[in-house]
Amino acid sequence: MAQQNGPQSTRYCGGCHDPASLFAGTKNVFAEDLSSVRGHQEGVSCLVCHSIRETDLKGNANYTIVQPERYIYETEEGGSAKLLSDFLIRTYPKKHIDVFAKRLFKTPEYCAACHKQFIDQEVNKVGWVQLQNQYDNWRKSKWNPEGEPDKVVECRECHMPLQESNDPASGDELDSYRFASDGKHRDHRFIGANSFVPQALQLENAAEHTALTEAWLRGERPIPEIEYKWAAGPAVGLELECPDTVQPGEDVKLRVVITSNKVGHDFPTGPLDIIQSWINVEVTDDNGEVVFASGHVDEKHFIEPGSFMFKAEPVDRYGNLIDRHNLWEMVGVRYRRAIFPGFSDAASYAFACPAELAEKATAGEQVGRDFEVATPYQGGSLHVKAHLDYRKADQYLLNFIFGEDSGITAPVIRMASTEKTIRIEGT
Repeated sequence: MAQQNGPQSTRYCGGCHDPASLFAGTKNVFAEDLSSVRGHQEGVSCLVCHSIRETDLKGNANYTIVQPERYIYETEEGGSAKLLSDFLIRTYPKKHIDVFAKRLFKTPEYCAACHKQFIDQEVNKVGWVQLQNQYDNWRKSKWNPEGEPDKVVECRECHMPLQESNDPASGDELDSYRFASDGKHRDHRFIGANSFVPQALQLENAAEHTALTEAWLRGERPIPEIEYKWAAGPAVGLELECPDTVQPGEDVKLRVVITSNKVGHDFPTGPLDIIQSWINVEVTDDNGEVVFASGHVDEKHFIEPGSFMFKAEPVDRYGNLIDRHNLWEMVGVRYRRAIFPGFSDAASYAFACPAELAEKATAGEQVGRDFEVATPYQGGSLHVKAHLDYRKADQYLLNFIFGEDSGITAPVIRMASTEKTIRIEGT
């Protein structure tokens, strides 16, 4: 984006993804190196979030951030200066609390400043286009019922669940389900759906973060304080519809129903030109032979063409696919599929039940040599398995960024599975 439109254009991204270097003035028309400022790899740090004083529901980092007041020597590292600063913060914490703890942080409107994105004419030179919008998804969903505050589930309750803490800052009388001496704090891992970046950057505790992400996506991470508000089981559930019996040679119809049970916004959400979630179906006979399959990932980590997928395909003004996350050229989409909270979608399939069974048989005169013979079905079964798979990054984009020979791929997380058996009636 910097090469094509100039470094100043990257302010569009920096407000949410790279505020440290943005406010240091790096992303201006005279900058040649967008990574020249200290802290450019910091991302969204503690100070960034806790220094925001006002947000606007327009999104795209529409917030007001203020330089926080600091204790003496607070920014020093090591030695007696750091020791004194830490002592003062722990002994006289009120100033620290007044500066960094705000009721605003506890509201979905605070999250909306970045979790609502659009492109306008200034960016794409054409016109306004709505991109990801977790806030309005949530606002209009069943998780925010008007006039029923006891049924509301807000962003922090899912993504920052309470956990036991012996931190001096534990307890919060201003938050839901909380009191000042509860001995808990909200988890600041912000677990969502990203198991790729921690591993790709080899961050400390990446394995733990990935395990928590996988459990979260499967709906297996318990959140006791809101457990009564949602259904048990997977975050996104699957139900398999198929006949109980079928005749050899008969057409078999399958239907996989996908229901968003616990997700507080569209599923999937985020940059849908990158993210992929799809249905992986496999039907085998009693010998383990594959009769029908869809949604497999090949040896080069590409998803089988024609698979049922949740994703978006944005296009530029000439109708070309946006496939390098070059969103500054986007003017619309030619395809988009996602599920609104509490709603369902369905993937339908059809295939022919085999009329013959391929079996291994040994020739009497050629002991030890096996070959296959076809015999008519005399009963038997078809075993149907369906899975909802998810990965954070499309392989084409990863190959573009890192090179096809890098071996880098996004882990596939199996969010939900279901299976059934269809009995084949004898001829």
